[in-house]
Parts: sequence; structure tokens; C-alpha cells
Amino acid sequence: MDEQNFLATNSPEGLACPLPDLPVAALADDIVAGLAKTRRLILEAPTGSGKSTLVPRILLAHGPPSTRPSGQIVILQPRRLATRMLAARVASDLGEQPGALVGYQIRLDNVSSPKTRILFVTEGILLRRMLADPHLRGVSVLIFDEFHERHLHTDIALARALD
Repeated sequence: MDEQNFLATNSPEGLACPLPDLPVAALADDIVAGLAKTRRLILEAPTGSGKSTLVPRILLAHGPPSTRPSGQIVILQPRRLATRMLAARVASDLGEQPGALVGYQIRLDNVSSPKTRILFVTEGILLRRMLADPHLRGVSVLIFDEFHERHLHTDIALARALD
């Protein structure tokens, strides 16, 4: 499938916009197919390839059936600034403001709504959410982004996710 038109076909309303010309866009079919075969996927690519900004959009539009229509995609970011900036970027790419379809939650700042489908969070927020709800009800996909920057909280969150 042409990566420029990947989200323009059979996408939920509001996602029918072309993917930027970034390397991850060319892997959209492989990402969706890989997740259809297994519940876990490791994606390694250079900085600037679109992992953080495009993968959540790809999964929301064409991901596993559990991500549609109401499952949330939660993306773990190790730093608060990156969490806010990525949410703003993905929301902007979709022509929206943070807090609607795309949101973020960091300590003392929650910019999301019941309509939020892509949620960027920090380690502490994810860990607290996992402690309150070990099954992460309402979450269809959990992405550990920037995993090479992991800390103790990330390791604990990963262990709980694998449990």
C-alpha cells in the first residue's frame, strides 16, 4: 500500500490524512501485520524516522481490532517535555488541539478527555495507572517509546505489562 495514502483509506473519521514521508511510513503494512500475528512488536529505527509520531496514528487507523472503536493507545515517554511535545505534534498532524483525539498526562497536568484515543504519559503516570487497574481496562495498545532511556519505573511497568 502507498504509504502516503495509508491513513486515507478505510480510516476512522478525522484520521484520513496522508502520512509524512518518513521511513516508518513505508513499514505501516508490516507493523499492522506483525501485530496481527503476535501481541508484541519491537521496532528499532534511527532518530527522526517517525516511530513516536506515526506508529500511534497507524495503529489507531489500521491496528489490531482491539484498538477500534474505543480502545486507547497509551505511549510511555521517559520525559515530561517529550510527552507534551509529542502529543502536540501528533494532534497538530491530525488537525486537532491536544486534549481531544490526542492527549497527554504528566504529573500535575492532564490534557485529555473521554474522547482521547492516543495518550502520551510519563513513567510515573503509567505505573500509578497499572497499580490502580492491573488489567489496564480501556487500553488496547501500550507502547514503550525511547526504551533505551529506561529507568526503574519503566522496568517495573514493563514487568507488570508482561504479567
